Amino acid sequence: MRKLSFILLLFFFIISCAHNQKNIDQITWFPKLTPEKLTPREGFWFIENLKGYQQTTEYTCGPASLLSLAKYYGLPNMTADKKTEMRIAKEVGTRSMDVLKNGGKPGTKPGEMTQWLEKNSFKVKLEFEDKEDFSALKKLQDNIKNGIPTLVEWINLTGHWVVAIGYDNRGNDNPMDDVLIFADSYDKYDDYKDGYTFVNARSFYWLWFDAFYFDKTTWRTMITAVPAGKSDKK
Repeated sequence: MRKLSFILLLFFFIISCAHNQKNIDQITWFPKLTPEKLTPREGFWFIENLKGYQQTTEYTCGPASLLSLAKYYGLPNMTADKKTEMRIAKEVGTRSMDVLKNGGKPGTKPGEMTQWLEKNSFKVKLEFEDKEDFSALKKLQDNIKNGIPTLVEWINLTGHWVVAIGYDNRGNDNPMDDVLIFADSYDKYDDYKDGYTFVNARSFYWLWFDAFYFDKTTWRTMITAVPAGKSDKK
């Protein structure tokens, strides 16, 4: 009898654990970016058909972002795979994590990104902003409003390239509660691995700098790039 009772208790314990695990697995902390949420509307602008190709190394966010952008614009030989990612990394001069052993700095600098884009027939504008007047955020919003994906580099992950593709002004002119959407090559923060991440625009603004990869702190790096011959406004 005792043996039977023990077996029954063990059975119910296993069922309970499985049920609790199921509940845990169903918990999500982030809202999903569903198609209806990404539909352009008054005060919200979103560039469709551009998701973040997921980088396969810890140092190729730059090449992965270039791949996403180039593929969006229809450049030839831009398949979303590791072979293309590493080819771009070699072409752009991206440094691997191995350089840390000798005091080097891994990753890809803004000048290297712009040179690669220019070599691939893009019209490129590289800008920095340290005025702290939110003008860079306004330029970013205008680019997205005009349908122009924009490369930005910020302190996230000690230095990370993403493509800004969405902006929601939440119905007011105060950036305090605005939201930015990125085509992100390192989409590991939320519960949906869909190539998108989002961030509060004001928080992003004060994290929009890099103090690790480059020779000095660079504030609000922004690269606007459109194929040569294509208008920078839609």
